[in-house]
Amino acid sequence: MLRLSKLTDYAVVIMAYLSQHPGLAINAKSIAEHTGISLPTTSKLLKRLSHEGLLQANRGIKGGYQLACPATDIALGTVIQTLEGQIALTECSHHTRSCHLEKQCTIRDNWRKISAFIQATMMHISLADLIQPLKRSQLERLKIENPLHLLPENNA
Repeated sequence: MLRLSKLTDYAVVIMAYLSQHPGLAINAKSIAEHTGISLPTTSKLLKRLSHEGLLQANRGIKGGYQLACPATDIALGTVIQTLEGQIALTECSHHTRSCHLEKQCTIRDNWRKISAFIQATMMHISLADLIQPLKRSQLERLKIENPLHLLPENNA
């Protein structure tokens, strides 16, 4: 099963929550309460996301965390890569990785194409997009051929 780690999922939830409150500094306790993520986990993720430049941390009584830039400028893929590293389905999907099967492998190029499609999709979905119901028209702006018919027809 392909799945993001729980921490990455929680980071996206936190970032989406903060994107719904632009310009407002929200403390870790309030974020934890509103998202349902434990305070220790929330604090850990807030520190990491701040350290990576995705969040701005403000100290003091009216301090808290807010997005470092508008939600329209933060890609889902950026948040995922911050916690997971390069988006790649297999070890050989990323160009810097090597595999002992490389010489006889017939599917490596296809894994790379599929990984690139997924990465491009995630890099074109902003936090602002994510907090709204995604429509087919929003995803079509990717201009990536979709031979696998990943997008349902009734999601116009």
